[in-house]
Amino acid sequence: MVSCDRLDTALAKHFAWCFAPPGGTVDVAERLRWAREEQAAYGELAPPSGPSASLETEPTAQRGRSLCSELAVAVTSAWALADVEASVAATKRLLSRADRMGTDVVGMEAHPAEAVRILRLAVRHGARMTRRQRDRAAAVAELIPLAHPEVADLLVEVAQAGDRTMAEGILSDEDAAEIVDDGLLVARLADVLDAATSHASRALTIDILRHAKSPHGATLALRRALGLPSFAVRARALHALAAADPVAVTEGDVVAVLRDLVAHPLPDGLELEEQEEDERLLAEALITALEHVQPNQAEVALLDLIDAEHDTLWLDAAWATEALAVSFPATAAVMVDHWLKCARAHERTRALPALRRLPTELAEPRLRLAAGDPVFSVRDAARAQWLDRFGRTCPVALEDLPGVALLRGPPSERFIARLAVMQGRIPDARAAMARALLTEAPDPEALVLLLQLAGDDAESQEPRFGPEGEGWAVTLVTRFGARGVEGLCALAARFPEPESFGWMRRLGDLIERGAISSEGAACVRALAAKHVASEDTGRVDDAMRVLARLGAPIELVDRILALALDDDFGSMEARALLVAWPDRGIDVRLASEMAMSLAERDWVRLRYASAVALERGAPAARVIAHRILEVAVSEPEAAEAAVECARHLRAAGALDDAWAVAALAHPERPIFAVAARAWRGASAIRPALEATLGSRARGGASAVDAAIALLESDPALSPRDRRLAAILESSMPAHRAELVYAMCARGAPLSSLARHLEELLVSPDPNVAGALVGVSVWLTSPKARALLRAVAPRIVDFELRADVEETVGAVALPYWAES
Repeated sequence: MVSCDRLDTALAKHFAWCFAPPGGTVDVAERLRWAREEQAAYGELAPPSGPSASLETEPTAQRGRSLCSELAVAVTSAWALADVEASVAATKRLLSRADRMGTDVVGMEAHPAEAVRILRLAVRHGARMTRRQRDRAAAVAELIPLAHPEVADLLVEVAQAGDRTMAEGILSDEDAAEIVDDGLLVARLADVLDAATSHASRALTIDILRHAKSPHGATLALRRALGLPSFAVRARALHALAAADPVAVTEGDVVAVLRDLVAHPLPDGLELEEQEEDERLLAEALITALEHVQPNQAEVALLDLIDAEHDTLWLDAAWATEALAVSFPATAAVMVDHWLKCARAHERTRALPALRRLPTELAEPRLRLAAGDPVFSVRDAARAQWLDRFGRTCPVALEDLPGVALLRGPPSERFIARLAVMQGRIPDARAAMARALLTEAPDPEALVLLLQLAGDDAESQEPRFGPEGEGWAVTLVTRFGARGVEGLCALAARFPEPESFGWMRRLGDLIERGAISSEGAACVRALAAKHVASEDTGRVDDAMRVLARLGAPIELVDRILALALDDDFGSMEARALLVAWPDRGIDVRLASEMAMSLAERDWVRLRYASAVALERGAPAARVIAHRILEVAVSEPEAAEAAVECARHLRAAGALDDAWAVAALAHPERPIFAVAARAWRGASAIRPALEATLGSRARGGASAVDAAIALLESDPALSPRDRRLAAILESSMPAHRAELVYAMCARGAPLSSLARHLEELLVSPDPNVAGALVGVSVWLTSPKARALLRAVAPRIVDFELRADVEETVGAVALPYWAES
């Protein structure tokens, strides 16, 4: 006999403590309302009260069938309602009733059409329901059987409404997922994808399509979705195309997606968990796609993505290197070499995903090198990969350890035992061993062991810069002397990257501060010379700085000369080194370079050769400089080199003010610009400059040159002078940009420059952009900063945009939209 006792709902408020969680609250009125609805739904099935009541209850299965039959009748009635308000109210009652039925709702399999229609009603009126009611509908969708052809209509309506909660409930049913494989449904969903008005609806539609084993009926729609500026839609679309069998991604798809990843920083994946998942999906899809198609443009795009250094969770430099390993292993191997040479451990870890993907012949030597890394995270991961790939422990050679060459003999057993501690993962043990090793200076074994700690930047913070303490580098030099310097050189040789703020920069700082004496820096000089001699120009800036201090070997003269006469990394340092070159024989080389560059009209090379040769006071260079000034009378391209020549000849007394006045008498000639720039500030030329402010010669360029010279004179022309406004209106963009910069630097009012600034900042002309680099420093007023922030997203030139963003912060036009 089963008990039929039932709690009077009117007394529920007195027993709330029974069903309310500790510390929680319960809306008793709402609980009472639910009870009344339950009584209404189950009234005819509730056991009668009174002494004559039957004590037998209806079997559970029969009760469920009865309830489902009645629910089906109610669904049919609600489905037939034409009045919207009545339909909404009926749908809410149906969902509440179905939710209270619990697992009994499974009996709706006997009423397949009504089972689908109750969910279709829920989707149809979802926008007019509360969050709780929509969750209730999703809970019903998880339990209710779906085995009717109208399931296809239901899925289409869910996709159109963008009802993700309902979709997740429906697709938890295996039978519903099978229905997505219907070719007609895939085609209908493709139409929904094309016609959708929101990215949320498109993303959900693609999620539904991803349940199909073959989404090829929607391939064209998915490919069109790749062009939408929604990261969620794009990630899902590419993942669906890449997961198709066969893969439906084309070379153009991969290239377009990668180029947009380079051009547009991703949404912040830390804001929403869904955005992180979208990024993971896209990363996975691109790897899969690159396993099947390897367009050459993708290689360039992946390298550009590494250079862009966007702040991402998945699509970072490590991922891009891994993607290169999948599609372009030779290029990836070069990138892995770069990462393994980096001074910072977090950059060395970027090589690890790619190492797993590289072919064995490319991976093996790099895994051996990584297995001897001073940092545990790199070393342990490399050894684990070796074990997975070859099935045995990685045979780490001692020569792969930084600084082992300093031992000059086989290591002792004691060294091997201590090495295990220094390569261990217990920081306190490493620190204690390091303190003991410092007392053994200048023992080379102690030095090599300490290098394992110094090379771990997480522990040693080396290479460090600035005034914050001496650091391990200074300690090693102080304790071990010349051997300590050799040890630091060993670390710099093992980890020469990046081109700045690396070990070579640290060595240069120690030399400048006197921590390393010039007499004890032979190994540093040799390492710097090796860097300069290499073809990797990215490493010569700091090396040139070291050689400028210590002197360069004579065999590097050709390399230094080539760098000095070009615009590249280290060129400025190379020119300074040549100016101080002790061998006067270099003057003949420089004069020859001037003559050859003039004959070949190589104006850049001519400018730098003239600057260095004239700075050294080479007599032959002065003769050629006069010839360059003659050429500049009629050839505007020679102006930059001619200005260098004129300045040095004036300083040497070889040109006087009369020459400048004569040149300024012809504003229609390019030589006017040479005289105006070389004699800026000279009072002797002021009348000629004043007379040229109204000139339209050379497209207004001469008036611009005169105005800039007067702005820099003493007394200076006022930046509010009305004549300047007329010059701005009549001059060409490149010359106008020069004048705008000069006026900004001297405090011209923004009202007179705002229109010109906005127009010039967004110009695609590199000459215009080059003239404005640095102008943001002078624009400090709130209105000026507001102007820069508004214009920054439209600046085309990368360098100018970076310069402006450094001043006002990164401001990007919203590209990714998820609404």
